[in-house]
Amino acid sequence: MKKRLLIATLLSAGLMATPLMAEDNRDSKDCERGENSRMMKHHEFSKRGFGMGGKMDRKEMFEREFNADQIRTLMEARLLMQGNDNLKVGKISSANNGYVVNIVTQDNSLVEELEVAANGMPKKMYEKMKKHMEKRQQKDRS
Repeated sequence: MKKRLLIATLLSAGLMATPLMAEDNRDSKDCERGENSRMMKHHEFSKRGFGMGGKMDRKEMFEREFNADQIRTLMEARLLMQGNDNLKVGKISSANNGYVVNIVTQDNSLVEELEVAANGMPKKMYEKMKKHMEKRQQKDRS
């Protein structure tokens, strides 16, 4: 009797688990399809330079130019991300191929003077990357 009860329990458990396993397979396929469609959307955004991890073509990045108001917005965003409420963007003046941005305190005391390229990158980083790109292009040509 105990043997029959044990066998019946195992059979019923096996029969009940079969549809659940089939459902799991269906769900994983749907999940894979969902992942693929999400990846496709992410890829489309990435091609246009949007989204997390979206890479913009370096040539585009270097050719892009911002005006003084846009540079102010970028610098304010950087200060906001740093989380120091005592700092703000002061005077922005044009310089050769870029801008000089004054970072000041709330009472307008000068904290730092930053040189940024027209594309919003720090000037030293911009020049270093540009030289590296030029070297690479020369290497590819030869």
